[in-house]
Amino acid sequence: MTRNFLTLCVALLQLTPVFGQAPKELADLKSQVEKSPQTETDRQQYITSLAKLREKFAQADKTADWEAVDAEIRSHPAPKDSNSKALSALLVGKWDSPRHEYAFKKGGTWVMLPEEPDATHGKWRIEGNQYFDTATVRPPETTHYTIILLTKKYFIFADNEVVFYETRE
Repeated sequence: MTRNFLTLCVALLQLTPVFGQAPKELADLKSQVEKSPQTETDRQQYITSLAKLREKFAQADKTADWEAVDAEIRSHPAPKDSNSKALSALLVGKWDSPRHEYAFKKGGTWVMLPEEPDATHGKWRIEGNQYFDTATVRPPETTHYTIILLTKKYFIFADNEVVFYETRE
């Protein structure tokens, strides 16, 4: 019985690296980034590459792989001293999430599209790399997120559990 147990342990040890490793594409991206000094532009390009990889894995329904990408993305937030005014200007406009479309307006308000009298709506603000979203429900709920990336095309932000992706063309 001890011999069978030992054989099983050896077999499991041999399989552990296969199941415990990050996907090859993710490992390749990480190794490229680790080889050179990082600027903010480099970080943004890296997050953009990760977002594209995440989308590929999600479409292929490779849950463990896209979760690994989310974990990597979460570990590279935008700088805490990010320019709130510049990020706020980038956020204004129409964004698509996997479930809904949203319009973020200059005055710090947002609405779920299509914009109708009963559409879900609220207020938003950005302070450094922090995004605050207040939904107009009873009572109003303010949620706080960390911005990972906000460009003309991507709005990626996270709370303590989930990474959220919004895009626009």
